[in-house]
Amino acid sequence: MGTDRGDAFLIMLRRWRGPFGIALATALLAASSTAQTAQAQGQGELSLAETLREIAARSTAAVTAGLDLDAAKENTRRAQASYYPSVSLSAGHFNRDDPVVAIFGDFAVPTTEKNFFTGELDVTELIWDGGRRSSAVKGSRSAEDATAMRGQADVRAAQLEGMGTYLAILVSKAQRRVVAQREASLQDHLREVKDLFDQGVVARNDLLATEVRLRSVQDQAGRVDNDEAVAVQALNRLMGRSPGDPLVLPDQLPSPPPLTANPEDLRKRAAEGNKQLLALRSRLAAEQDAVGVRKADSYPTFIAQASHTYQQNQYLLYPNANFLFLGVNWLAYDGGARRAGVREAEIAVARTAQEITDLQRQLEIRVDHAYRDYQQALRESATAETNVNASVENLRIVEDQYRAGLAKSTDVLDAESTLAESRFNLVNQHYNAYLKQGALLTVAGEDLPTFYANLAPKRQEQ
Repeated sequence: MGTDRGDAFLIMLRRWRGPFGIALATALLAASSTAQTAQAQGQGELSLAETLREIAARSTAAVTAGLDLDAAKENTRRAQASYYPSVSLSAGHFNRDDPVVAIFGDFAVPTTEKNFFTGELDVTELIWDGGRRSSAVKGSRSAEDATAMRGQADVRAAQLEGMGTYLAILVSKAQRRVVAQREASLQDHLREVKDLFDQGVVARNDLLATEVRLRSVQDQAGRVDNDEAVAVQALNRLMGRSPGDPLVLPDQLPSPPPLTANPEDLRKRAAEGNKQLLALRSRLAAEQDAVGVRKADSYPTFIAQASHTYQQNQYLLYPNANFLFLGVNWLAYDGGARRAGVREAEIAVARTAQEITDLQRQLEIRVDHAYRDYQQALRESATAETNVNASVENLRIVEDQYRAGLAKSTDVLDAESTLAESRFNLVNQHYNAYLKQGALLTVAGEDLPTFYANLAPKRQEQ
């Protein structure tokens, strides 16, 4: 409940004195709290798969990828337009100082008026161009595919970033629970220290050390809250939302779902489905088509043109004229410019082919590296869980020894700190395994929302 609403209820309590007023204000307060709880529940928790889908639909990477693809499609339509005839229309009005006069011996015959209107309509069709149009259209379609693949690769990268931010929020939630456990444990220990101090069993420095440790833990809770608030804003931005929008996430996630493929299968999937690799292959196809366009520059072009002209002229017998033109245009020699253009296009093809070969090798290494990192994260997570159990038992033993006078308060505080550190490490290792798995799946070209679609959130243990 907000502060303003709480102040309003305090005012009501002051004004409406007596049992009836207090009962009414309490009922209104409970109703408001119930309504807020229902509203929060109605919003629903945002699962990891839903978050990734929203990033794929509304993130900046998704929007810009769509715009780039639209621009590439328009470029294809522009290339296809060369298959259609072009139509041009020109018209104008001439104003001369003197008319055009032809002299035949002793006769002067005017051929144009001083002021007259003229117009022309031309329809031109490219009959044959040596394959330039077909190669240009093929290259544009390949470039369109390359743009689509690059956009999908950018979206996958944004999804992986969003997954990391999503997990960072869950880490903060888990750390807050650890901090709450620490605070409860230190408060219990502080009560024991106060009792022993009142009995004269322990010195005042034990009491002060415990109080300082408790305040440090309470300060730590503020840092955790700040980290979560910033991460929520960042995740909203990645999903295309306003940073201040409310966001409800589950308390925690279970262990990462098992992989359905071995390293060899993942390497094969990376070679077939990695978006960066597919984008390079599409770019290679576009550059190969560009070679065809450059080679076709050496061939002549044949055009046909039909025109209609009109000139306002009282001296002309036929002011309207129609004609058909068939022509050829061929640049017989250009000093080697076309040959250099072909060679330049072939070099671009060779360069992209080398990039594809190198990326294929990189993917093999990256898949192997990511798989090793994921397996290592699982092992470290299991070790961290064992360490937590050992730290819990260690703290219990040290507390019993402290009550029996066999240990110092600093020993208890150190054991509690060790337990908290082991719990923090367990949280980090648990979600680090998720992040390593997501990186592995992204490199292999897997769809993250599909992989995590059936991931059920784990409820907080009471």
